[in-house]
Amino acid sequence: RRDEPLVTTQLAPKGRGRGDRRGRRDRDGEGRREGGRPRGDRPDRPRGEGRPRGPRPDPVPERPKPKRLRPGRTHRSAVLAELAEAEQPLAKPIMDQLLRGGVPAVREAIDKQNEQARKENRPEVPAEQIVTLAERLLPKLRSAEWMDRAEAAIADLDQLDLRDLRSVVVAADTGARGPEALALKAQLQEGLTRRVEEEQQNWLEDITANLDAGRFVRALRMSSRSPKAGAPLPPELAARLVTAVSEGLTPRVNQDLWAAAVDALAYSPVRNQVTPAGRPVQPSE
Repeated sequence: RRDEPLVTTQLAPKGRGRGDRRGRRDRDGEGRREGGRPRGDRPDRPRGEGRPRGPRPDPVPERPKPKRLRPGRTHRSAVLAELAEAEQPLAKPIMDQLLRGGVPAVREAIDKQNEQARKENRPEVPAEQIVTLAERLLPKLRSAEWMDRAEAAIADLDQLDLRDLRSVVVAADTGARGPEALALKAQLQEGLTRRVEEEQQNWLEDITANLDAGRFVRALRMSSRSPKAGAPLPPELAARLVTAVSEGLTPRVNQDLWAAAVDALAYSPVRNQVTPAGRPVQPSE
């Protein structure tokens, strides 16, 4: 093989550049009309059709995203450490599986593992011994898992996502055992009540701020996400939202914005009260 340079270059002949071809086409009359309009021209449409009109809405500061629950494994590790030394190698591989699917999930996993072992002429795992251990381990493990989640929730109580906080409080009915766990349960319930009231007030303020800035689509989306289940919008704010959306959906509004507003409206509590001022004249696909 010959030694050749790793990078080669070849200069285009003079006068063959992209811009030159375009200029020559214009000089040669290649841009003449075909089929009644210059090649490449778009069909005539009303000026401004499908484009937003007027100034862009003012920006609205967004609140920081809530933290997601990230529990440690302190209490689950303690359950494992309490087992006899001979049981720990059997318990460690099944702990997460046991928490996700209970004893039936462990049985199913053992059956699959032993079936594969028989095909490969390997020793099978002691199924009955592991299942018996799983049945004894499950109540302690569920309680330990809840304690890990509860302590993580307490650590981030003021910034934690409400969905995660609710899930910990609901799970306390089956996972909170003993004086320490019950004390954590009471603290979490009190914190949840306080956080829901705070988030509800923030929710109303954010809808108002977005309406003030002319961002009625974002206000619509927010209106369907009340932190307090079943709490209606105040009548004055609901009426203002209806007016903003009805007047904002005009034939000359950007079609993407129009479609986004209808999508958000489908989940909003004011969906039956909005009457758009008009629809796009030529709706896109």
